[in-house]
Amino acid sequence: MVVTTTSQYEQHSFASKTDWRVRAISATNLHLRTNHIYVNSDDIRESGFTYVLPKNILNKFITVADLRTQIGGLIYGVSPPDNPHVKEIRCIVVPPQLGTHQSVTIPMAAPSHEYLENLEALGWIHTQPNETPALAPQDVSFHAKFMAENASWDGEKTIAITCSFTPGSASLTAYKLTPAGYEWGRANKDTGPSPPGYLPTHYEKVQMLLSDRFVGFYMVPDEEVWNYNFMGVKHTPSMKYDVKVGNPKEFYHEVHRKTHFYNFSAMESVDEAAGDAEEEGQRDVFG
Repeated sequence: MVVTTTSQYEQHSFASKTDWRVRAISATNLHLRTNHIYVNSDDIRESGFTYVLPKNILNKFITVADLRTQIGGLIYGVSPPDNPHVKEIRCIVVPPQLGTHQSVTIPMAAPSHEYLENLEALGWIHTQPNETPALAPQDVSFHAKFMAENASWDGEKTIAITCSFTPGSASLTAYKLTPAGYEWGRANKDTGPSPPGYLPTHYEKVQMLLSDRFVGFYMVPDEEVWNYNFMGVKHTPSMKYDVKVGNPKEFYHEVHRKTHFYNFSAMESVDEAAGDAEEEGQRDVFG
């Protein structure tokens, strides 16, 4: 939306952050950031699991995203037979979702599929428009509530990975909830940016590596529509969905914004009706 005033004293234009066309053009350059990816390794917890993320699915996750609106995915993987302390992420499930610049909302029920039966639930990953020094309280709340709703989520194995868009690059950080963080997040009902009782002791950083020695795959909803930001009324946290193997469509792909094309067809119908009326009027005059 662009607003321009006609007064000579107020010749300022206002560009709304919801102007999806400008953001869609900006999103076409996201693939350039995959050449500059950094993993935050400061203050890493020495004990616990080490998580390995294949570059192919990370690159895809970045290129289908949006610079401002967060997108999220559930991660699944396995431990190699010779190293039980390593978790190799093999799959990202992209569920139906609705995002803002501060959080992303996905259905609270974990998906089920035969391809996921032999994989462990390892948590989730999401983008964010800016790098933050800590795990956001919204992330702690979601992680804790999702863990409480799904027995497949083990507090010792599941993590939250943030993929922050920094200038010309992307920065990754992996976090694990502490028992205190789980209890606080499960009970928290304040969705604001600074809820009471939130502490840095509610999470800890864990070690994560990137690798191109193995590849991962994606699973998407059966209808292939995962971005509900252009049709938010159809999305609810309690919705059910089935998944299939497939790469996610881009954030601004046509399947995610069908209403825009309905608007175009409606405009054409109005123009055709106006043209028919004008022709009828001319026939009456010259008849």
